[in-house]
Order: sequence, then structure tokens, then C-alpha cells
Amino acid sequence: MVPFLQTDSGSNATPSPTSHARLRYLLALVVAGLLVYAVVVASGGIRDSVRQLRHASPVWLIPALVLEIASYGAAGWLLWLLRGDNDSIRWGTTVRVALVMWGLGSLLPAAPAEGIALSVSELGRRGVGRHGAIAMLLVAGWCQFWALVLTTAIAAAVVDAVGHPDPDDAIRLLVVAAVLIVVTLIVVMLVRRPIIGKLVADAMWLLPRRRKMSRAELRAAGVGEHARLMALFGRPTHGVAIAMASTGWWIADAGGLWIALHATHAHVDFGVVVLAYVAGTVASWVPLLPGGLGAVEIAVPAVLHHFGVPLSVALAGTLLWRGLSLFLPAAAGALAYAGLRAARPVASA
Repeated sequence: MVPFLQTDSGSNATPSPTSHARLRYLLALVVAGLLVYAVVVASGGIRDSVRQLRHASPVWLIPALVLEIASYGAAGWLLWLLRGDNDSIRWGTTVRVALVMWGLGSLLPAAPAEGIALSVSELGRRGVGRHGAIAMLLVAGWCQFWALVLTTAIAAAVVDAVGHPDPDDAIRLLVVAAVLIVVTLIVVMLVRRPIIGKLVADAMWLLPRRRKMSRAELRAAGVGEHARLMALFGRPTHGVAIAMASTGWWIADAGGLWIALHATHAHVDFGVVVLAYVAGTVASWVPLLPGGLGAVEIAVPAVLHHFGVPLSVALAGTLLWRGLSLFLPAAAGALAYAGLRAARPVASA
């Protein structure tokens, strides 16, 4: 992703997609449309899906929208907690950066590189160095990933304990929960040790362009960089706040899916919804598909249907949620980016 972050005229420049990227983006949209159409046909056809959406309760969309807003509020809080020494950065600014990064950025042709580049550019206009801005965004993504892993483990354990699943599913859920919790605890314990910086430096020394530096120099640089990254987590209470913000992002977004399913009269336990949500999140990482279009619409209804939700109802709820969690944040991200560009920066980079 680093090449996409390089600009020609300083931190205010923004990347522009090439004709090849635009063509690839259009092809991805066509593939996504075909995937969505295939899911609609499998669930009973367009007429049945439209009927399910028509009978949805619009009153449920209000709390779903509130939860989606709360999810980006949590993302902005996470970035604010990771701002380091840049005390001039306000929470309102980091919320708008989060909308640009994960809202608008998810639907851009070169996602996620363009979202990162736009966010780094605007943070740079407010006095955050390019290196610090990239570190802030990458550490935020790292925290969100492991918060998602731990959320998945807890949801699997809850469904196994109180959801009365099929015996085979119960065993799988228990194993998944145990493995994910153990892996998360191991990573959390290891990541704070300076030996990690040394190992990364040794691995980087194998790259041809890094051979100009001695292994000792690379190790010293790796340990120093590791120390700077760990400083972003601060005191234990600060780390707890970072964990809460990272987890709050996922819980609020999954809550939006749960409410959207209630709007389509699909009454399902929240733990099952979280498992379906995680499957959809992983599916959204499929390359080339902007925002995981098509892949998410396959994964989420499939998991819900496995746990007894009718496929047409599950698809209708998923489509409602995707409208709130994908397209509305993208539109809000475009407005947030325009506002960031128009505002006078607090400090020049």
C-alpha cells in the first residue's frame, strides 16, 4: 500500500486512479452485481425479495442508523486515542477521517490505498507527520482486527452456551472460541516485547534494498520503531480505552445488522448475528470487489440461514443493513472529505 501513498507535491496531493484501475473497478462492479443477482435468485427471486423489503418496518431503521453513527464515533475515538503527541487533533476531526478512511475509502477504485492516502493527506495538513499518520492508521487497523477476533470468540462461546445449536455445530463453535482466545492472548503478550522489533528488522534485512544498512543498524531501528508504536498505547488505562473503542466499532456495526434483521421480521439471537457479521466482514476482504459487494451478500445470509433464518428474510435484512453501513458512510465520507479540505488546518505539516 505504500506506493499509493506517495504523492508528487507534498502531503496535500491526492492519488488519481489510472484508466486500468477504473476498468478493473468497473469489472468488479459487474461481478458484484452478478453475485448479488445470484443470491436474490437463490432466495426466491427478485419479486420475493422486493416483497420482503416492502414489508420491512421502517421504524427499526432509526436505531439501526444510530448504531451505524455510533460505530464511526467509536472509530474516530480510536484514532483520537492513537494520535500520540498531536494534541491539536480533535475528536471531530478523527471522526471525519474515519469516515474518509473506512466509509468513502471502501468504495474507491484503489481501496483501501486511496482511503489511506486521503486520510494521511488530511492528517498531514493538521500537523501530523506522514510517518505518524500512517502509523496511527495501521495501528488502528491492527487493534480492530484483534478486537474482531476476540469478538468472534466470545460470540461463538455464547452461541454454544445458550443458543442450543446442533451438536456438531456446538463442538465447532467451542473449538473456534478456544483457539481464537488462545491466539489473541499469545499475540497480545508477544507484541509488547522488544524481540518483535528485532525479528522484523532481521526479516527486513533479507530485502535487497535494505542490505545497505547493517543488521545491527536495522535492529536498532526496528527496536526504536517498536518502542514508538508501543508508546501509542500509553498506560494500561489508555490501552483499555483503545480496546473498548476497537470492540465498540464492531459491536455497533453488528448491532445495526441485528436491528435491520428485526426490521424484516427476522428474530435471531445477537450472538448468531455477530457470527454472520464476522463472516460478512471476512468476505468483504475479497480483493477487487469494492466494499465486498456481492461477497458479503452471500456470506451473511448463508450463515443466518444455517441457523434457521429463511433465506429471503436474511437477504432482505442484509440489504437494508448494507445500505446503512456501506453506502451511507461512503456518502458521509465524501462530505467529510470536502469539509476537511475546506477547513483551515490547525497546523501545517
